[in-house]
Amino acid sequence: MKSFEKDAYGFLLKFARKTKGRPFSAEQVTLAAKDAGVCPADMRHWGGIFNQAARDGYIARCDKPFRRVMGNGTLTLGWVAR
Repeated sequence: MKSFEKDAYGFLLKFARKTKGRPFSAEQVTLAAKDAGVCPADMRHWGGIFNQAARDGYIARCDKPFRRVMGNGTLTLGWVAR
């Protein structure tokens, strides 16, 4: 696993554990990671990280919508730790 993928995956799992079952948005994770210095050349690379964590059973989609800051205010479903 490349450095970004490894760092991002670990950051996502740690973030999810800290939410203690509360829904969170992908943007909450990616912006917090960016502040912590975990940032890919293209933010779209986070999609694969979220998909892998979901396939591995660490997170799942939830039914709570979040307004996207970087997506012109569109709504998207959040995530929850499993």
